Amino acid sequence: MERMMRILRAEVEGHIAAIAPAELDSYCDIETGLGQLFAEARPIAPVSVEPYKHFAKGVWMGLDTENGDCGATVSMKALHDGMGGNGRGVARLSVNPVFPMAVKPGWVTLETAVSLEALKRAAGLRIDTVSFFDIAAGNSAQIPRSVTLNLRLHRQGGKVTDHLNYRIPVSTMPFEHSARIGPAAMEELSLGDVTEALLILELPLAGTYTLKLDHFAVLALDEG
Repeated sequence: MERMMRILRAEVEGHIAAIAPAELDSYCDIETGLGQLFAEARPIAPVSVEPYKHFAKGVWMGLDTENGDCGATVSMKALHDGMGGNGRGVARLSVNPVFPMAVKPGWVTLETAVSLEALKRAAGLRIDTVSFFDIAAGNSAQIPRSVTLNLRLHRQGGKVTDHLNYRIPVSTMPFEHSARIGPAAMEELSLGDVTEALLILELPLAGTYTLKLDHFAVLALDEG
């Protein structure tokens, strides 16, 4: 399905370019931990992650350690190694939170570092994802209809601000989503005092499910 969507997008953009090539936006990759993980497409054996400790370079899980005693297992399957061929690899990241207590944790998140230098040069942003949720047949917990993707900016003086607030539907079929921040909104971010940038996907706080992430990329809109 993902391959079909990408082929269709390429065909549509090709037809548009033939008519009005100047109107197509030009994007380039911004380095992120998750983006690099998918570019390399190297398998990760199932591992029980520790809160806020990297399970891959620039990628970690945020887990509430005070309420709910939540844990998580992550793994990655790859069809081929992206570093050994042309372009990105083909891989699937699986994130399986475990909720052993009736008390819900305050948060369960998948987080990745974003290149601050590239972010500050970008005229706009596009965050592309392909994902779905594998919900167990015996699940009895109420799972929300959507999860939230946020851009978190750490600023000088300890201030933290969240932006984007993009809703991704909790679907059991893979769908592609593109969250965008246009040039005007980029200016409003006021990145001058930002010391660290993260993208944070907030996951459901209960239930028996696995997040399946097939693609993740952050793209910068070129100024020219």
